[in-house]
Amino acid sequence: MVLLPALENAPMISRRVVPAAMAAPALAQAAIGEGPARITFAEPSAGGEMPVWLHRPAAWRPGGPVVAVLHGAGRTVRGYRDTWAPHAEQRGFLLVCPEFSQAAYPGSAAYNDGASAGRPREAWSFWALPRAVAAARRAVGEDAAPAGRFHLYGHSAGSQFSHRYNWLCDAEGVDRMVFANAGFYTWPDITQAFPYGLAGTMAGEAELRRGLARPVVVLLGEEDIRLTDPDLCQTPEAMLQGPHRFGRGQAFFAAAREAAARLGVPFGWRMAFVPGVGHSNGGMAPRAVEMLFD
Repeated sequence: MVLLPALENAPMISRRVVPAAMAAPALAQAAIGEGPARITFAEPSAGGEMPVWLHRPAAWRPGGPVVAVLHGAGRTVRGYRDTWAPHAEQRGFLLVCPEFSQAAYPGSAAYNDGASAGRPREAWSFWALPRAVAAARRAVGEDAAPAGRFHLYGHSAGSQFSHRYNWLCDAEGVDRMVFANAGFYTWPDITQAFPYGLAGTMAGEAELRRGLARPVVVLLGEEDIRLTDPDLCQTPEAMLQGPHRFGRGQAFFAAAREAAARLGVPFGWRMAFVPGVGHSNGGMAPRAVEMLFD
């Protein structure tokens, strides 16, 4: 496999991994340099090519830290990449933003829930995350092992994906996680039906124990309290978690803490608030970076 570099803004071409026979010999072994980039890779759950938006800081070298950032339901992945790029430069981490497009992952079941309900485990869209990180590492010249470690931040729908990835996939490849402003949560309860609990999934007490012990931050904007947000889930099950995202996040953290105590496992989670910030990835990002690295 080789890399075919191209201008990021060119509408029909991206920096992408292509078969060797399709690339000019002079470009063999080329790797993406510093700055923003976009690649694609073959992803089974997408039914074709999956885009990944990157930012490689000037100071980053292979083997350096990697942060995966998951976008919200608006699928504005480039905006997320651009918002996080200054933090990547300041902290020196490779920024990886997989694009779960509406076309490839329609609706919340395919993205937020990892396409996990009623499908074989190997077909879940959750697995696109570690594969996207591995593809990004290869694109910047790192010999990425399948189990290469990274930090994870998800906001809104991305937070829903992230915390379910923790429960259902043993947070494959992840060191630290920040769950920011999810609309509702999958409770640490194996008797309540998914996606509000874990009943009907493959997760049991063993998965709960591991998920509760991992280094997690539930990060909440103090002003994320709108009651009429059209993107806020209003089902009876979600409303039992609280009237708004700020309240639901606190209830989720409390439920996780209680579950850890009940199961007798060390509780690795923290909760933090961001004053003056509502449902805003840009407002949450500076505090999220602190939570991941400090």
